Amino acid sequence: MAASAHSESSAASGYAPFAQLIKMLLPSARSVAIYDTGAELVWCSDGYERPDLRAILEHQRASETVAARGSVEISSAGVPVFVAGLRGATAEPLGSIVIELGNGSSRNTPSMVVSMLRPVLDCLENKLDLERNSVAADRSAGLELLLRAEQHVHAESNALQDLLNHCAKELKCVTGAVLVPDKNLEVSWTADASTAEAQLLGRTQKHLLAWARLNNRPMIVNRPGAGAFKILSCPLQDPNGGVLGLVALFRSGESQDFEPRDVRILEFVGRKAIAILDSEYDPLTGLPNRLIFERRAQRALDRTAAAVLYADIDGLEAINGAFGLSAGDEVIQRVGTLVQRAAGAEALVSRLAGDRFAVALPDGTAAQASEIAATVLAAVSQLGYLNGSDALQVSVSIGSAVGPAGERLQHLLAAAELACKRAKAEGGARFAAIDDLAALTPAAARQAIAAAELRDALTSNKFELEAQPIVRLGTRGSIAGYELLVRFRNPAGELVAPDKFLDACAQYGLLPALDRWVLCAAVEALRPHAHAIASAPVFFAINVSAQSLQSRRYAAFALETLAAAGLPARLFCFEIKEPAALADLAAADALIGELTAAGAKVALDDFGSGLSSIAHLKQLPVSYLKIDGAFVRRIGADRVAESIVSGIARAARVLGIPTIAEHVETAGIAERLRELDVTLGQGFHFARPQPFAEAVRHALPAPAVAEAKTRA
Repeated sequence: MAASAHSESSAASGYAPFAQLIKMLLPSARSVAIYDTGAELVWCSDGYERPDLRAILEHQRASETVAARGSVEISSAGVPVFVAGLRGATAEPLGSIVIELGNGSSRNTPSMVVSMLRPVLDCLENKLDLERNSVAADRSAGLELLLRAEQHVHAESNALQDLLNHCAKELKCVTGAVLVPDKNLEVSWTADASTAEAQLLGRTQKHLLAWARLNNRPMIVNRPGAGAFKILSCPLQDPNGGVLGLVALFRSGESQDFEPRDVRILEFVGRKAIAILDSEYDPLTGLPNRLIFERRAQRALDRTAAAVLYADIDGLEAINGAFGLSAGDEVIQRVGTLVQRAAGAEALVSRLAGDRFAVALPDGTAAQASEIAATVLAAVSQLGYLNGSDALQVSVSIGSAVGPAGERLQHLLAAAELACKRAKAEGGARFAAIDDLAALTPAAARQAIAAAELRDALTSNKFELEAQPIVRLGTRGSIAGYELLVRFRNPAGELVAPDKFLDACAQYGLLPALDRWVLCAAVEALRPHAHAIASAPVFFAINVSAQSLQSRRYAAFALETLAAAGLPARLFCFEIKEPAALADLAAADALIGELTAAGAKVALDDFGSGLSSIAHLKQLPVSYLKIDGAFVRRIGADRVAESIVSGIARAARVLGIPTIAEHVETAGIAERLRELDVTLGQGFHFARPQPFAEAVRHALPAPAVAEAKTRA
């Protein structure tokens, strides 16, 4: 873009004369660089920063030898370099100047160089002092602008849009935009949408983005061609300094020029925009995140009736499995774009989590919801995912519900999700609606609302881990391992046992996410003790749901997670329920093979619900048989239950597989299990579940426990 040279004009006109004076006084001087107090380059005569000059400055800063009187050092190229600190009227630091003197000035002593340059340095210090006060004033102006913008922000409004609107108006612009292409995010404002300003952004945004990514600094265009616009743009930077996008402002060609003050204000606004992006927008799609969506949608529902749509991508696991997670992310982005376009500017759209999206239509009707759903279904059907000669079709299932003013958003979302599940059950790639909220059965409504709370718990980390000891029956109480048990902290702050929420997790396909959360939470708790716990003679048992088993990806995920944490696989025992294993023997065999080959253990849980399953044990080489607690707790009172436990124990002994009896609740049951040669026991008779962190402390070898207490 032709403006790139002019983007430095304000800086060049400020500092270039000083460099010219320095070269007049010291003709051998080659390069001049000015740095701020943080050693960030402010300006240099070469047009780019010289690494050898910075190295000298950094060395002196590290040794605290940058002095106002200056010193002469020798660069890595063997050339003398003058370095001096710059100070204000009250001796406060303003920055530094670095001048490559050239070999021709080697006869000059540092004191001679200082005496020759002192008049120039005095003028430069006065300029920097004035600029520092100007920057402080500009920062104050930026703060006032943001405060005025905040006064107009409501819970249901778009904070990024409001910020842009106020910035563009206060800086007297005709249009402005925030662009973040990787997030598919474009927010714009125009003073008059009926004029050419409305098309200006479309003509220039590609060039502006290219320039920002190439130069990564603000740009000013104050000398446009006839009929063109003056432009000020500022890059939006990620934490690593890369360019995410930009914020750009436009003034008419006849208006006043953009000034350095405007640049500093826009940089301040850009930092605020980044903060809004981080806190309010989904990083993958650029759509408002669930928290912001729910806040805005509920505010709308408090005032008026609304329609809500719930969209779920069909078979994303197949795309992830065939082409990788990056392909799945691309599909999510593209579907998000289509949903947003179909919903229109007045709708509230969000990516709730994973492959699920929600749309809220204030004042929306069932007919409008149906029309939007039809548009999305038609558009997504044209997508498909191609990888070479391989292709997979993309589709979505959509559900909707309409509620009156004052309705709870959570209730509407749950109803729309239930309708979406019906669409999936009918084959997917279709739309279903709940026409009457009152017609929902109380059980269905409760389960749908519970699922919404559980999804929020997964994203907000509201689950907790407990552990129950598994003891050696032969040694009367020594701990062999711990079973990890997950608890849910509900909105009332109560800790809820899994039997209260696992059904909803299973019904709404949340078990794989929950399984992964449990493993990751366990690994994070064990990671600080990885070296010490590796030698501990215990194992940690983790349940694997039927849904995770069927995905055929859990074993790889588990082993990768353990390897990344430096934890040996032998520390973990993965429990698969007998009915799930028998329902999909191939998947169970594959999972057991992958885990045991890496050194992990596998237990067949709830064993005994069908004695015919004993015939499958040779096909499923498990490490433990976990006897169904329904039989264990009836030992002594039910001869049939006792004979089943006895038969399992004898068969396992022949096969060389240790047994674990769960739900051991009395001393009498524990003693009878010993007589039947059951290997391990677990239940309230031995210990109740305890916080997992406490179990980890008990599992650590004694020296490691002492060290952990010292660190705490």
